[in-house]
Amino acid sequence: MSLAGALWFAIQDDLLVNGLCNNTIPSSISSTKQDKQSSISEPITASETRTVLDGLDDRFLSRCLHLTRQCLRFIVDFIQARLKKDVFAPGHSPTSAEANILAALAFLAHGSLPSKITERLGVDQRAAGEAVNSIIKLLSDLSPDFITFPNSYNDRMGAAQAFKNLSGIPHVVGVLGYLHVKVSPPAGEEHMYMNTLGYHSVMMQVIFDVDGNLLSLEQCCPGGTPEQTVWENSDIGRQFSIFQHGHTWVVGSRSLLGCGHVLTPVEAFRIKSNAALQFNKAHAQLHGRAQQVFGSLKSRFQCLRDIGPIQSPELVACTIKACCVLHNICKKFSVPLPLDFSTEPLHPPSEVVNILAEQPFDYMEDTKEEMIEMFFNTAEDGNE
Repeated sequence: MSLAGALWFAIQDDLLVNGLCNNTIPSSISSTKQDKQSSISEPITASETRTVLDGLDDRFLSRCLHLTRQCLRFIVDFIQARLKKDVFAPGHSPTSAEANILAALAFLAHGSLPSKITERLGVDQRAAGEAVNSIIKLLSDLSPDFITFPNSYNDRMGAAQAFKNLSGIPHVVGVLGYLHVKVSPPAGEEHMYMNTLGYHSVMMQVIFDVDGNLLSLEQCCPGGTPEQTVWENSDIGRQFSIFQHGHTWVVGSRSLLGCGHVLTPVEAFRIKSNAALQFNKAHAQLHGRAQQVFGSLKSRFQCLRDIGPIQSPELVACTIKACCVLHNICKKFSVPLPLDFSTEPLHPPSEVVNILAEQPFDYMEDTKEEMIEMFFNTAEDGNE
């Protein structure tokens, strides 16, 4: 989309400006210039000296960080351009700062920081451990820059066309899902964190596009919170309620029956035509992509498989947001998934849905029936 493209160009320009102000050019940018002028012999300057990343082989980067060299170079350069002088202990060199950044990325990749990794990076494990939280907080704070919803008309129409080409459903600008991360809840609050798959978790509301890029991220809350409550109290939910995003939909699960601008499957007792069945099939195709997206997040950033005891709710939310920012960067650089990738199971709806389904009239259901009649009756003829 044009918004995403403009954002990335702005980021590169900002890195370049920061580099020039410090008399250096980040290698993720300067490498392009070097490639084009490889036939010209130039003296080696201080900015071209070997970095910690240069000393690591691709196998280590893939197995221990789950990232590619090009993607890592961008992340390291970007974080270093944003770091304040007091983030790391006084006396740390740029090299040790880079090593600490890589150590933080290794922690997110595995959920722990083994000594064999810090030794390979040449960094003190205690110092790296202290840097992890700072890097996570910095990445989390950058989520509004890297996770953006298509706000312009052209961007929305581009997103909607991509979804329609895939499923036949019109006016869809995103898939709405809830990422559950396993935790050990505070004593006495276990029931609040028990989700519909039977384990304790925190949940984060996510919207993603047809390619799995995250568009919206908010409302980290206990895993037992009804999805309808989360949507209706979210900023993006309120934006849709006042038509800030026009007459568009997001695709959601049965748990969101009755929620404005959320397109849910047709309930069994309402199915009266083959067109409705075809719509449900198309809906499942879109909503089911959450298994791939959330599986990608948990496979690449295995800290999301089990965060453990909730020592700080804010840190838990920051960790999830940081991983989501890195997910979008990985998508931009086409980083392959780890070899142990597995999809994430979808959560079944809560019992509250059965009550909602019995309501005699619902605005969204009425609108959905008209949409199915208009766009899926033709599909019916072609599938008989």
